[in-house]
Amino acid sequence: MKRETTKRLTAMGMSVAMAAGLFTTMGTTAVWAEDSAPKATAADNGIELPELEDGTLHLEVSIADYQQSSDGTLVQEKWQEAMENYLGCKLDITWTRTPAKDYSENELVVLQSGSVPDIATVTKGSAVNEYGEDGTLLNLADYSDYMVYYPEYMKETNGGENFAKNEDGSMYYFMDGFYNPDDIQGAQSFTAFAYRFDLLKENGWQPAATLDEFTQLCSDMQAKIDDGSLDLDYVIINNTKDYTLYRGFVGIFHTWDCLYYNGEEWVFGPIEDNFRECLKYLNSLYEAGYIDPEFSTADFNQGQTKATTNVGGICPTLWSGSVASWNAAKTDDNMEWGLAYLPENTEYGTAWKWGSRQAAKSLNANMGIYISAETEHPEYAVAMIDYQYSDEMVNLMNWGVEGETYTEADGTKTFVDDILNDATPATKSAEYGLTSSSVCRTGIPFNPIDFNAMLEVASNPEPWWNAEKGYYEGKYWVESDANGGEDSVSPYDRAPVTYLTAEESSAKAELGYGGTCETRVKELALQFITGENDINDDDAWEDYIDDIKSQTDEDFDEIIETLNEKTVK
Repeated sequence: MKRETTKRLTAMGMSVAMAAGLFTTMGTTAVWAEDSAPKATAADNGIELPELEDGTLHLEVSIADYQQSSDGTLVQEKWQEAMENYLGCKLDITWTRTPAKDYSENELVVLQSGSVPDIATVTKGSAVNEYGEDGTLLNLADYSDYMVYYPEYMKETNGGENFAKNEDGSMYYFMDGFYNPDDIQGAQSFTAFAYRFDLLKENGWQPAATLDEFTQLCSDMQAKIDDGSLDLDYVIINNTKDYTLYRGFVGIFHTWDCLYYNGEEWVFGPIEDNFRECLKYLNSLYEAGYIDPEFSTADFNQGQTKATTNVGGICPTLWSGSVASWNAAKTDDNMEWGLAYLPENTEYGTAWKWGSRQAAKSLNANMGIYISAETEHPEYAVAMIDYQYSDEMVNLMNWGVEGETYTEADGTKTFVDDILNDATPATKSAEYGLTSSSVCRTGIPFNPIDFNAMLEVASNPEPWWNAEKGYYEGKYWVESDANGGEDSVSPYDRAPVTYLTAEESSAKAELGYGGTCETRVKELALQFITGENDINDDDAWEDYIDDIKSQTDEDFDEIIETLNEKTVK
């Protein structure tokens, strides 16, 4: 189904469109290393595809383009070559490439029109299901005979097939995949405190391994600030007002800052006693004068300035990459920011971290790919997308071509020097069309990212500390796993499957991040931290809970009850 676009690109065999209205045949200079070319075919997998009239599969494909387009890249060309080999036909694809932000904003508008392309990127997750129910999208479950590789991701994901399917067994989109070959269950952010390592070393201190040690460290630093021997304005600063200060602490108290699964049932973290304990602790730090008063008002740029101009010596709530950014922007050569895993609260044990990756192969319901119910050859479309989940295609899209973009020795892959020695390896790898760059998505997004490949080019080493190694360099994803261990995986990140209606999903959203309840929590929790409202006053706490529960359209307690009733355990 065609629709107006600002740029339409057509690929036929190895021909690639280079600009709007201009088509150029690009021969690739790279050849497959011996035994490295994708070899699988649908026929070899026992899949019988119907004969095409002219031996060519004609498709309209609409995708979200990210910071760097895959159009015309080496890996995109090789993707088409491998896909044609697998399907046993030529591909004539009319590509509609739209900047990711614009694509996401208009995705549901296109679906509502009922006029959709043969295949398209999904950025709205399960919100597309209703368009499958009304007949706009293909029910993939009816074509499971044409799948070989996607079922592996379904099986290995937490929740198994139930996670990928609706309650009635239907599936209206392929979910985004993630391949974690070394089972690194690290997380991206909010799993470590940042410290001024240079100041700790100068004063004989070290990052805190426990919450008691953290409290003592804050006290020691404040004493030196007060006597003028430590050149800081405050002990603690925040990364940005966009991250509530308590987000860096909730895992220490084994709670969460919105709706979450606690290992037994769904609960709303900000009304738990544990969350109150967290706020009491933060209030004690604030009352002691340790926290920069602008922690809830300074934006990202102001936070960067504070970190690099001696405003604070500890930042407990921050996004990964911030430390590397601060160290690059510093004006004092002696300044060194570094990271240490969240301190342990002895009452609860190892701190929970947010966003722990699943081991092996897994699916993410937030992104994916849908197929139109009106596509002329659904068998081919399903087999085509399924093949993107094969090991050899995941390798191609993430590592590229052996000898050209990576080398392999003793089973270990390494990107070539042209990529790794570049000032920005992620950007350089994107020029080849590598999905692992995280700034380019090759093939038809969203398809699996190889974690190991991503770590090589898209994750910078930063200073770290732990009690065993002392000070060293490591990568956030890896170190958050190594230092947190299995006990650091939050039960929220391994929640069971819950089947909800569209209305029930909307009600659930009011308790999630960005929902009405969580938004109100941000406002009221701030008052408890600063002492504007007394966190130790039981009546004030009960009033707070009542206020939070009043924010939902449906009864708050009934929403939680419904979630627990509809959870598959």
